[in-house]
Amino acid sequence: MSTRAIASRVGTRATSSRAVRGRRAVDSGRPPPVLRKFAKWASTARVTATTATTDDADDSETFDDAIVSESVDENADEGSWDEDEDEDEPEPELVPYIGGELLKADPPGHKSGYVAIVGRPNAGKSTLMNDLVGTKLSIVTFKPQTTRHRILGIVSEDAYQMVLLDTPGVMVEEFNKLDGIMLKSVRNSMANADVMFYIVDAARDPYGAWEGLAPKKGKRVPTALILNKCDLVGDRERIMELIDYFRAQDGIDDVLPISALNSTGVENVKNWALDRLPLGPTLYPKEAISEHPERFFIAEIIREKIFLQYKQEVPYSTQVWIEAHKERDGAKKDLILAKVYVERQSQIGIIVGQGGAAMKKLSSTAREDIEKFLGRPVFLDIQVKVRDGWRQDEASLEDLGLDDPNRLEQPSI
Repeated sequence: MSTRAIASRVGTRATSSRAVRGRRAVDSGRPPPVLRKFAKWASTARVTATTATTDDADDSETFDDAIVSESVDENADEGSWDEDEDEDEPEPELVPYIGGELLKADPPGHKSGYVAIVGRPNAGKSTLMNDLVGTKLSIVTFKPQTTRHRILGIVSEDAYQMVLLDTPGVMVEEFNKLDGIMLKSVRNSMANADVMFYIVDAARDPYGAWEGLAPKKGKRVPTALILNKCDLVGDRERIMELIDYFRAQDGIDDVLPISALNSTGVENVKNWALDRLPLGPTLYPKEAISEHPERFFIAEIIREKIFLQYKQEVPYSTQVWIEAHKERDGAKKDLILAKVYVERQSQIGIIVGQGGAAMKKLSSTAREDIEKFLGRPVFLDIQVKVRDGWRQDEASLEDLGLDDPNRLEQPSI
């Protein structure tokens, strides 16, 4: 799949202004002018819908009868109206057929549902989801707690739709309010899951990683434990020992050994989830791979480069906001204006670097991946601003979109 195609399949929530409005019942005795006019018109003109099947034609007749039934007896004393008062209203217009097809119906036995992937930091959750979706949605670094949001990835075929939820790493304790928001995201994903995957690093203290992850009593869904990074263990007996241990744990239905980085065993994970998804309708367009807008993924790419380039506390003290993304036709590059928020004034100098060298490197590496993602050239302008103690401030967390990755409103400062 081309990167252009990937970008086009990302959810368009940020750019679409269309809204779906529901029908409202009219409870008053006197219908509003538009309905009165429509009822009069419908009593003299039959609306016939041209359809491809007999069943659809029957439905059309039923709909026509319902329209005509809205007309009101002109001789009734109460709730009637004078036709003359509506003479100045324009006649309703029939919209001409403009082509197109109805959404394809799901086949019998269609499955759909949410699959949550939960684990400690750096267990390989994001790598696994990227492999299952077939493209990079979640950023991946060697540092823990890279993922801050619940990232949604969609895997669809005619017979099913599996919605994957990549979650932030589960921490032993909360150090700030940002940590609290991330843990809340994990809990919400678990509560909405139809299938649960707990993932542990088989090569680094798997028993300790399991502590605190063990499912508690309550809602019970099909649950498997994924032993990731088995290629780093190198001892088959050790892997079998871990499999036996975790199979004996309460709430675990199966244990799946894999290496997400090498795509070893990932197909088994997919098939295990598909076998246990409930029957259900398509939840998202079949061609979509995520619900998040392009701006979200652009910000995540920049944040990934910050994690890879800078050390110690700086990556964790930054948040990226895309102020503008303007697509430009012809030979002009797309314009992307990004802001990197830091917690202290001294961190601006670290981000910019001596003579702007660090900022130049950040912009260059981020731009390369953004262009691959969008499939077109971009001009990337990054600015750095201070927002004192934003990780501890609830208003700042909301303002910077930490509670909603699809937030569109600009930060207040």
